[in-house]
Amino acid sequence: MSAPQIALTFDDGPGQWTEPILDLLADYSARATFFVVGSTAKQRPEVIRRMHADGHEIGNHTWSHPWLERDCDDGRVRDELERTNAVITDIVGRAPRRFRGPHYDVSARVFAIASELDLAHTRGDITPPDWVALCTAPYITTFVVRQARPGVVIGLHDGVPPSSTRQGQSRQATVDAVAMIVPRLLDLGLECVTAESLLEEQT
Repeated sequence: MSAPQIALTFDDGPGQWTEPILDLLADYSARATFFVVGSTAKQRPEVIRRMHADGHEIGNHTWSHPWLERDCDDGRVRDELERTNAVITDIVGRAPRRFRGPHYDVSARVFAIASELDLAHTRGDITPPDWVALCTAPYITTFVVRQARPGVVIGLHDGVPPSSTRQGQSRQATVDAVAMIVPRLLDLGLECVTAESLLEEQT
């Protein structure tokens, strides 16, 4: 009988913090889903190839990280998702099956357009504010571990979106938190899997 499962997910990459996270996941044979920004993925194909080679899922996080429901008409929503699908397919030879709207700004309208592209939205159940500069690794770790239970999706960040205007942002606290979170989850008897694997089991 397999262990209870939990999904680790990361948004806004690939960034300079992605590969250290990949190293940590490899140390524990943990799997995760990376929702990548298409314009950034195109610039760092080697990181995307490594994700794929390491057995992680690569998801669509739009081309330029806009608020999909608030700011995008139907054509823009489709373009944001299609362009990123094309980049991921070009790099790893497989189109993504899941997406996550930036800021979780989605609606029935967005879901319908994504469905036409064979994309299903991925929720986040445990979403610490790890993009906030004052958010420390111990805080992120406590936030996640206290709420961890079988079947939930953890949403973290391994990059800074191209639309961000804040200078000098870092995701090092997230890297340091992952180093603590993953072994704690394993100690709780939880297996870290991709969102695709976890959510298909739930349907």
